[in-house]
Amino acid sequence: MIRGVIFDMDGLMFDTERLSTEGWLKAAEELHYPLTVPFIKSFKGTSTGTSRRMFLEAFGDAVDYDAARTIRTNYVNGWMKEHGVPIKKGLIALLEHLQAHHIPAAVATSTRKELAQMHLEDAGVCSYFQAFVYGSEVPNGKPNPDIFLIAANKIGVAPSDCLVLEDSPAGITAGKAAGASVIAIPDQIELSEELLEGVTVLPDLEKVCAWIDQKNHG
Repeated sequence: MIRGVIFDMDGLMFDTERLSTEGWLKAAEELHYPLTVPFIKSFKGTSTGTSRRMFLEAFGDAVDYDAARTIRTNYVNGWMKEHGVPIKKGLIALLEHLQAHHIPAAVATSTRKELAQMHLEDAGVCSYFQAFVYGSEVPNGKPNPDIFLIAANKIGVAPSDCLVLEDSPAGITAGKAAGASVIAIPDQIELSEELLEGVTVLPDLEKVCAWIDQKNHG
């Protein structure tokens, strides 16, 4: 029985991972360091602390991580200011379905609170959610399960009765570790067979409605 649904944000609700990759590449060009798309994909969905550590291991003192991240963030925000938040297919349909069936929903994102709130508000979806957990509020980010355990607690649902919706390896790993059901909606990163063991893969969020109905009503 699915009694609560926990959403990742970037790459799952919003088509922002593509923009994020473009922003990181812009930072690399401006700061003159060799950043590759595979390396960018390797830290997708992780906490700021994890990505900072990975940059330090890869580039040492040659790269100012905070300066690079600022360039990335400014690029994404500038694009969305001009074009709006790119909402993924099926998001609104799924949120309305959950609302109609009185299934509480939470956002659990590695993105820091101020930036995530801005994107959620600009997309006009805040009212659909009963709880929000941000990367800046969790000591141990994805792939640790903490963020999903906190989100489940906030909506008053046992993790085992929650569905986690994710697109990144770190998030999928965290959802599984939390003991939740996990659906992967692939985005920018190829997901391995080992990672997807015990995970349902669907092409878009709209398909999640029927999956939940089948799970809850047979």
